[in-house]
Formats: sequence, C-alpha cells, structure tokens
Amino acid sequence: MEALDGILKLDEREGVYIDIGTKVYLEIEGIDFSVSSIFIGMLRDEFMVITLPKRYNSIRHKLLPSNKIIIKYLFKGLTYAFQSSVIELTTTPVRTLTIEYPKVVQQRELRVANRSAVVIPGRVVAKKTDFNVVINDFSEKGCNFKYFHDQSNIIPLKKGDRFRIYCHFPGVAEEIGAMACVRNVRREQGEISIGAELQDVTKDFLTPLMNFLHSILTVTM
Repeated sequence: MEALDGILKLDEREGVYIDIGTKVYLEIEGIDFSVSSIFIGMLRDEFMVITLPKRYNSIRHKLLPSNKIIIKYLFKGLTYAFQSSVIELTTTPVRTLTIEYPKVVQQRELRVANRSAVVIPGRVVAKKTDFNVVINDFSEKGCNFKYFHDQSNIIPLKKGDRFRIYCHFPGVAEEIGAMACVRNVRREQGEISIGAELQDVTKDFLTPLMNFLHSILTVTM
C-alpha cells in the first residue's frame, strides 16, 4: 500500500472537498490491487459512507477495522488522498462501507507529464496556420505540447498569443478543441515546447478531459 507524503491538515472551516457520486479508489492493506467505490455521504468530523467496493468478494476478508485504507479521488483537477479505516460494513438493505472521517489529507494537482504511454496527439490553429503537436502534459487548467520549429507552415508562437488546440483523447472518435493562451516558450533540441493555459473551456472539451484524467488516476494507484 502506497505511503502518503506531503500530507496537509484539513481546513476545519470547509472540511473535505468531495461531491456525492464521486468515484473513489481504495488501496487496502494486504491487497495488491486497487478497487473503486462511489462516495455516498458523510457526517462531518465523524464518518464517511461509500458503496461496497467492486470485487468485494475478493477483498471482504481485509475490510476490517484494524486494516488501514488509503482513499484517492479526483476533485476539480486535483487529486486528494487520505488514510482511513473501516467502521462498519453493511450488506442489507443497502451495500455500504462506513469509514473514518480523515483528519489529514494529501492534495496535489493531477497532471499527465512525461508519460510516453499516454501522450496525446493534437493540432494547433494559430495565426491562420494549422500544425500538428504532441501533448505530453495535461491538467484541467492547462497543457504543455511540443512541435518541430523548422516546419515551413508554422509561425512561431510567443507568450500571450491565443490559439485553438484540438486533441484526440483516448476512446473519443473525434478531435475536440478549446481556446488557450501561451504562458511560456522553450526551445529544446530542435523542438519548441509551449506551456499554455486553457481558456473558455466548454463542457464538450472538459468532460472527455476529466474522464482521461480519471483514467490516469486509476493507472497511477
């Protein structure tokens, strides 16, 4: 089971950032694979309730009060993780798992960075030019992409330029576009690396992006 580092205390005024219906991922002490559940509700500072995890029959012998559990989930482009333990397991009339309310939590931005297995093909339209790029870093707020600067049809991008970026997300048949603005430009061995901030993002773009980030969260557990 992965250890938590960079742990932060919860803001006592706001509590845990999570919505009902959020998919959560569980790492259970003594189990070498992760399982998922759905967050149902909570009583602040007392307990949280989730559905019984998938593959329940394979892990029920480890769902004991003495066993530690790490819960991970995605909320507004950030991953949250905390340690908990079982309070009560219920199978009737509703199959639920009640766990301890966390006292501390780990928070970090979820990014896709330097992962050759998940690079995303993209296309940029800027200054009446259209060229292909490779996106190697993505979050809900922005992205980083690279392209070869010696292509004749490319007008160099500079800080502050606005452009439209199109992506082919895994599992989505058509490319989807969003407006963005250049925040930094770097030259790297014949390539241009652009850091950009997404702007005016529509639901049609945000939904497949968040689904993709959810899949990365599952892979990295």
